[in-house]
Amino acid sequence: MLAMFVNKYKRDIHRLLNLMWENVEFIRKQLANRKYSVGPLVYGVGNYVSINGKLKPAYYHTPEFGFPYGVIGCTLDGLNFVMAIESTTISEEFLKELIKNFPSIQIYGGKDFKHNFYPCPDKEKEILQRIRSSQEETIQLNITIADPWDKFREASIQLLNIVEKLVRMVSSHEIKIVNPMQLPKYKEPPPPWKPKI
Repeated sequence: MLAMFVNKYKRDIHRLLNLMWENVEFIRKQLANRKYSVGPLVYGVGNYVSINGKLKPAYYHTPEFGFPYGVIGCTLDGLNFVMAIESTTISEEFLKELIKNFPSIQIYGGKDFKHNFYPCPDKEKEILQRIRSSQEETIQLNITIADPWDKFREASIQLLNIVEKLVRMVSSHEIKIVNPMQLPKYKEPPPPWKPKI
């Protein structure tokens, strides 16, 4: 059954995978042009994909890169931007503005990413109480542009605008960001060693 599927849709699968990588690289270059420090395009591992409302592990590589404000990548769920912030710096006012501006944002734990704080029917005060009582030191904010497949460039530009808006918002509320560039995976590799002659 899978053989028939692959043979029938090989060209489309190949095109989709290439588009995923090309557009994440496009976003990376656009951020560099906007004077952001960006890491190299890397193979994302350990990601999950939502299938029928349940998170399923993706054992295959997906494109991503880090920069001081988070990680941008693409999975079968769409283009995404994940920012990790220190939970002790979150305020009710920040949550209110965040949810108002990004109603489809996902807010979840840094250690336990299956611990969702938002979306939920709770008000910001209750969400903040749940974050504080969770003992999560880091909270992740995830914005995904679902189904970008037919308009990848437009979705990429949309994600760039979201990134800049969220960075401004976080800065205005003095939220502390956990910089993924500290991880070796997202740092530029050192130049190749050359012997002195």
